[in-house]
Amino acid sequence: MRFPRIRRYFLVFFCVWGIASGLLPTSLFGQASVNVPVSDPVYRDIDKLVAHGLVDKIIMGQRPFSRREVARIVKEAMVHLSRIEAPLQSADTALEQKEKLQARLDYLAPILARLKREYREELIQWGALEGETKWYSLHPIDKVEAGVAVAASTAEALPFSNGIGEIDAVINPLLDDRQGRHLVNGSNLWLETSHWLRASNHFAMYLRPRFQLGIGRPGTPDENRADILNLYGKFWVKNLEIEIGRDNFFYGQAANAGLMLSNNPRGLDFAKISNDSPFIFPWVFKYLGAHKISFFYADLGPQQRFPHSYLAGYKWTLQPLSFFELGASLVTLSGGEGSPPNSFGNRVEDLFPVVNRAFNEASNRMGGVDGRFRIPPLRGAEIYFEAIWDDTPGLNYRDLWQDVGYQFGLYLPRLTNSGNVDFRLDYQRTGVRFYRHGQFTSGWTLNRFILGNDLGPNAFGIYATARWDINPQNLLSFQAAFENRSSDIWAINTVVIDGKNNLVGDFFKVVDNPDERRYRLVSEWQHRLLSDAMLLRVRAGYERATAFNFVAGNDRNNFLGEVSVQLDLDRWTRFPR
Repeated sequence: MRFPRIRRYFLVFFCVWGIASGLLPTSLFGQASVNVPVSDPVYRDIDKLVAHGLVDKIIMGQRPFSRREVARIVKEAMVHLSRIEAPLQSADTALEQKEKLQARLDYLAPILARLKREYREELIQWGALEGETKWYSLHPIDKVEAGVAVAASTAEALPFSNGIGEIDAVINPLLDDRQGRHLVNGSNLWLETSHWLRASNHFAMYLRPRFQLGIGRPGTPDENRADILNLYGKFWVKNLEIEIGRDNFFYGQAANAGLMLSNNPRGLDFAKISNDSPFIFPWVFKYLGAHKISFFYADLGPQQRFPHSYLAGYKWTLQPLSFFELGASLVTLSGGEGSPPNSFGNRVEDLFPVVNRAFNEASNRMGGVDGRFRIPPLRGAEIYFEAIWDDTPGLNYRDLWQDVGYQFGLYLPRLTNSGNVDFRLDYQRTGVRFYRHGQFTSGWTLNRFILGNDLGPNAFGIYATARWDINPQNLLSFQAAFENRSSDIWAINTVVIDGKNNLVGDFFKVVDNPDERRYRLVSEWQHRLLSDAMLLRVRAGYERATAFNFVAGNDRNNFLGEVSVQLDLDRWTRFPR
């Protein structure tokens, strides 16, 4: 993991944060804390607490949360639990309404009990639970996961060029969105462990290795490997975090995938500055609500078109109202060995969306907005959106439709009164040139995994997920998806102005190739055992792909069977107890 030229970029933002950190309140319960992986079930638990009206201050568009931030959210839910309990005790509340309130409390009780047990250390730090705080905390074996998966699903390389841009990406939708984990078309066995520590109030460290035995089907190579999924250190002071190492994070409002940064690729090798918990500016700016700001710089490694190209970007999210969140982000891909030359000044200007970039061939920039609107009277129903432009947006058809990605979602966290059934519906669409580039021909990828949605360029998808808590120990979920990917060839007119090529007009199609379509259904059963010390997952998936690899008549069926067991050993191995 290397970070060339990192000091120059962070010098600018350290100055900004040096001023901003003076405005951030010093927490009375502040301690460094490691992050909770973006795939952890706790995020669904948080969704439920929010849907029941127990959490007001929360920003969902930048994840992962730290353990400390999860504990803050749990503490707020504990304080606000009286919003349900008070009317339950009131003589003015109708009997039927009391039955509904009691059903909500019965559903929330095991969730809160589990969170209090899992985040006891941080809740003590926040003063939400009684106990003694220590300046250190050792977790030599936090969790252990072992699993086996049998897959009949061939990976597919997207068409390298569509006439107006290139991308070097491989997708396997039935097996993707696993933070870069490599499952082969065949049999897979794996073992993962997690370890972390906190030393003083200002430093924490996390490690998650993975060991895999992958035996491919005939024609598919074996993939036996050992990976470091996550390895990072975090420094904390006055709600300001500096994280350095390898970690997964994403910008966006959907459960798994943001159009710009998602949980599809492996963790980035990066340095990141952000505030841990949402903060509120003083004076009249307090009316803007809570804020979360992050800036990062990441090295994309040697497998890029220009080895060790970098990503640099930031996101500013604010929550002016308890039921509304709005964020703006920009990320630029540039640099690397042999890349187009660019001055330091231009690279800094590239991070500002209002700049008219005459030097845009030296970088690939994506930026946009996202938001979430919650409707408390409709049992916490949420509507969310994301719009990401490939380069700075304009007001013409190409910039508003052909060169942009959109995502719209509806989340019903309490389809039933208690919330034991929820439903999510997503529509995602990517433009003709989305994720592609003429100079950085690896495209918007990391080790051939798309950094954003594995839907890829010039495609659209519809996704539906239903989850049912049969009881506190059993969760059943169903996920259905339809995806349409295009392999058409496009062109655009160019004119030379001041010695530079400028794109003129809209993209137009020159070759109409077959579209690939995928229909997918995945079901999963989760079972908690031994007072939540063991989590058993069983997953089965089927996918129908037509015109696979964009060849008419090349249809196939894909299958997945998977069983994994996760053990929470931290309750017995942590020190101090």
